Amino acid sequence: MTTSSSSGDEAGQVPDNLPGLLSVTDLEVFERRMAYVRVAELEHDPAIADGDFTFETLREIHGWILQDVYPWAGQLRTTDTQAMGMAHCRPAFLADELHRVFGGITTDRPSHVDRESAIATTAHHWGELTGVHPFVDGNSRTQRVFFHRYLADARWDIDWRVVDAAAVHAARHVAMATTDSSFLAAELAPGVVRLGDTAPGSLAATQDTRDPARAVAVFRAMMMHRRAGGTAETFRAQAAAAGPMAGPSGQAAPSPPYRGRSEQSTSAPSRPDRPRGRGR
Repeated sequence: MTTSSSSGDEAGQVPDNLPGLLSVTDLEVFERRMAYVRVAELEHDPAIADGDFTFETLREIHGWILQDVYPWAGQLRTTDTQAMGMAHCRPAFLADELHRVFGGITTDRPSHVDRESAIATTAHHWGELTGVHPFVDGNSRTQRVFFHRYLADARWDIDWRVVDAAAVHAARHVAMATTDSSFLAAELAPGVVRLGDTAPGSLAATQDTRDPARAVAVFRAMMMHRRAGGTAETFRAQAAAAGPMAGPSGQAAPSPPYRGRSEQSTSAPSRPDRPRGRGR
């Protein structure tokens, strides 16, 4: 979930859901199971929720993935949300920000011939969309499918089995915090190959494999590394050499919380304007 919720299982703490589940745990299990089924369908049949990579395409993907779980699947959120201590775009500005971000997505497409350029373009757009966060929940699942297809349209594929899901999630939020999408590009790069050069099925096979606590720790490590003058490349090299991500069982080592220009506590109100973008 994007925002923190109580760990209790009382009915009043469980979001409205279509199967009428009254337990947070039961709902999470059901959501993961059905999302896996629906993502597998999307991966198997590109005609489902097909489109020209507009917001309508994203909305249809979101609606497909969560159609069994929430009555608001495919609908814009009307409440404030946050992640990594940062507020997403306020609901009042969603329409304008989506127009801006998808204007770039639909016109500035990934290169068909230059792999690094294609990755950088995709990472830039994904960082922008992370800050908008159009739906209450399910944004990461939806955007993974969307950008997988977006690269495939340019004849590239992503083998998600060789991509670090926690690091990708962390890097998306580095891009949201700083507009620097190079960390995200660096984390996506190991999985990007020519279309047809990897076995199919990696999207569904890696669904919901991200460790949320590790993603937070990696985000903090990336932010610290960047503030110290490091780059995405030096971060990955340091991590490979058992640097800031060298913790027990692959966990990132603890680091001080990020206290950048836009971090807020869970109880703090969202910022009154757009969190990022040219219209800020």
